[in-house]
Amino acid sequence: MGNLHRTQIYIEEDQMRQLKLEAGRERLAISELIRRAIRHLLETKTKSIDWNNDPITRTVGRIKLSVTNASVNHDRYLYGGKG
Repeated sequence: MGNLHRTQIYIEEDQMRQLKLEAGRERLAISELIRRAIRHLLETKTKSIDWNNDPITRTVGRIKLSVTNASVNHDRYLYGGKG
């Protein structure tokens, strides 16, 4: 386990009661259960991104521009005005 950051959170009474029961069954600290839940949430969110089917990602390298300085003057080309 890496460096831990101390924080304070508010948990509903019912959630705390259930956490205490689960911690007792698993023989773990409540803080460890919370860390595991956070880890699971973050892993699930990260895995749910399908970069291969993301419409923006699929356009990379496929758009042909008539200008050669789009990366420098992108605001000008997107929003108009002087670059």
